[in-house]
Amino acid sequence: MKPTPATPTTPATPAVRGARAAVATLPVSLPDGADVTIVDGSGDWPAAVRRALDGGDGAIVVVEPRIAEFGDLLNAPVFVDSPWASNPVVDRAALKVADGNRIECRVIAAPGCDLGDALLHQLTLIRALRSPMRALTIRYRSDNALYAEGTTDDVGVDFSVVCTTAVPTSATVRLLTSDGSVELQIPSGETAQPARLTSVGPDSAVLAPTIYETGHRATLRRLHDTAPADLSHLYDDVQLVLAAVEGGQS
Repeated sequence: MKPTPATPTTPATPAVRGARAAVATLPVSLPDGADVTIVDGSGDWPAAVRRALDGGDGAIVVVEPRIAEFGDLLNAPVFVDSPWASNPVVDRAALKVADGNRIECRVIAAPGCDLGDALLHQLTLIRALRSPMRALTIRYRSDNALYAEGTTDDVGVDFSVVCTTAVPTSATVRLLTSDGSVELQIPSGETAQPARLTSVGPDSAVLAPTIYETGHRATLRRLHDTAPADLSHLYDDVQLVLAAVEGGQS
């Protein structure tokens, strides 16, 4: 695995360390770990990606990218490792949320986190579960919390972010249906705890089979894809969040 093309003195975040550790678990059928460049998304990741591309690096993975300007990279073959959407249970949950009336998406984050970045990761999760967000409005924002409302092409979504140490970092998505709900709980990627997908109907609640794989490894398994659209999708979500933030300040 190649080192991140960034400032050597910058310490790696826990998410980056987790992604680097996951490279060692890749099956031999996937790209050699020595050809994988892990980019820390908490800093100036677009510049790091440009340097990696100029250096002819093989697979490039950006871990938990924050809001930035990267309009010139939309067609770059770069994979995004998202804190929530990359969890392998999301693919299974996407089949469960095809029908429903409204989606609730709540994230518990660490105090001091950037609320805009937290909201961006939520939009990425909803895109993976259902479809892209088409409209977004921030209704409330403070130093430690945010509430926003939005819509996809066919369903409304309520977003909330709470910064606290009272409970572990996690994301919870609940889809309300005509006769019950579907709930997805995704723990922090820094833990070994798996995600939980529960379907609640008139007669019972059913817990889907557990997938014991981190989101980092699930992202790395996608490295055989030749033309990922990750950055193009991320750019659309970034623009929507920036517009909502600007609208909330006016």
